[in-house]
Amino acid sequence: TFNGIRDNTIMLLFLETGVRASELIGIETDDIRWKDSMILIRNTNGHRERLVPFQSKMRAQLKKYRKYRSIRGKWEMDALLVTLDNTALSKRQLQNHISYYEEKSKIKNVHCSCHMFLHTFAKMAVKQGAGIFELQQFIGAKY
Repeated sequence: TFNGIRDNTIMLLFLETGVRASELIGIETDDIRWKDSMILIRNTNGHRERLVPFQSKMRAQLKKYRKYRSIRGKWEMDALLVTLDNTALSKRQLQNHISYYEEKSKIKNVHCSCHMFLHTFAKMAVKQGAGIFELQQFIGAKY
């Protein structure tokens, strides 16, 4: 379904880029730089734009989402993430979708939220050898 493809794209974007919820909903279609596999993040925590890279799996998912959205005639919106009504997805709607998947998974003692994706991203990056200061810059921390 459209929601399924969009929500899968959302979760992959969270895990691959380490963006916050407010940053994610602020991504516009023109912010995706296909040539160099980067996404421009404008609505940042520190009010500084930054570029985040994405890999081939994310590229394939974004293309799938773009194709499905085009089939439905919904690609004319500036916002990357839209609802079935072709309105920009709000932060609250995004949080509600993540809560829905948390409940649907029925995994006990596991809390899932938009912010937990950021923690997961950071943990995976450190496990793969990223330095704490590099990570801090990459996720746009204000420290």
